[in-house]
Amino acid sequence: MNTFKLPVRWYHGAGYYKGEHHEDGHRYEDMELELSQTAFMIVDSDCGPGNPYVEDGIAPALAASRAAGMHVFFIHNDFSLVDEPGSIKREIHGTRWGSEDAGVRPPPSREPLKPNYSPSIQPLEHEPDFPKREWSGFHETHVDYHLRCHGIKTLIAVGFSHRACLYLTCTGAVEHNYRVIMLRDCTHSGEYPDTVDESLEEGGWLRKIMFRNFEHVVGYTSMSADLVGALGQTS
Repeated sequence: MNTFKLPVRWYHGAGYYKGEHHEDGHRYEDMELELSQTAFMIVDSDCGPGNPYVEDGIAPALAASRAAGMHVFFIHNDFSLVDEPGSIKREIHGTRWGSEDAGVRPPPSREPLKPNYSPSIQPLEHEPDFPKREWSGFHETHVDYHLRCHGIKTLIAVGFSHRACLYLTCTGAVEHNYRVIMLRDCTHSGEYPDTVDESLEEGGWLRKIMFRNFEHVVGYTSMSADLVGALGQTS
């Protein structure tokens, strides 16, 4: 089988690890992965062209994955069958903010949503694009069934956002016994006004804490360029 070695990072806490002392608590390793057992997963990235995290991060990583023959699949939101007047999500994302009044929001559409992908990451004909009705792409979808049919064990995860749908899709993947590696420069959520901190590598406390928690209890992280480089040396 073809393999590649991807540089990954995770968090174990400050202290000794394998005889070495790491002050910041991060661990680094070149993880050897079976190409045939690894899939590139794009979550909620149908935001059209021009997004820098899509064009500069996801697109080159996706191109390298396709060139190497890695399995690729997409997941997108489609609430056409669940956007009901009594939905708690309407309250969380609408009425409690005063942004939705009775009679203003039209009845739920029953037409399946057509994702608006940038041409740089448009799904190819043979690449499935799974609709989801909740934050996690593993909630009542056929994603797990599909991956098991193809013998996938590891997911390279990109998309939006690292604090909501991508994050919860990754935790759903772990619950189904998949190893998950999130590419840090292929996802983004805006900081709150009081969490912005330009002195941090991540640009704010929200991103720092979300990545820290992910690397501690969910999986591993890497970068787009690391994946591109690793796939270029597939053996």
